Amino acid sequence: MATIIDSRNGIVIFITILISMVMMLLPLPDMARFFRPEWVLMTLIYWAMALPHRVSIGVAWLTGFTMDIIVGGELGVMAFSYALAIFIIARFHLQLRQYPLWQQAFTIFSVVLIVEVTDIMLTEKTGYWLSWMPVLTSTLLWPVMYAVLRKIRRGFQVT
Repeated sequence: MATIIDSRNGIVIFITILISMVMMLLPLPDMARFFRPEWVLMTLIYWAMALPHRVSIGVAWLTGFTMDIIVGGELGVMAFSYALAIFIIARFHLQLRQYPLWQQAFTIFSVVLIVEVTDIMLTEKTGYWLSWMPVLTSTLLWPVMYAVLRKIRRGFQVT
């Protein structure tokens, strides 16, 4: 019985990460694509905060590497960025879980900012002002993302 529940838990986490990958790949108009939040990173952050024993640096690296392959960017850039972000979250997950949502949103701001800076430093992005918009949109959407993923986690009893 325990193995069935454990496998179901893993499947729920996998499906949420997969859905966030699909949301990152949805085509948007030229101007709107700059405002696309970091869905995958926010999903990884939530699971790393809620269940650090299930989602940690290895899962983040594998997810980032998969995104590198899907997007067609330089291999390892997203993998490194996601692993770095989840390392920070995993290190402070007990404190972060105690923060109110608005304070968590500022943490999300910092972590997504680190990911964007890393991405700009390791790729040929120019760093113009629109490339910073995912930091803002991810911060603003964090309370909604948190509520949705928390409801999923509690509904499917993911532990």
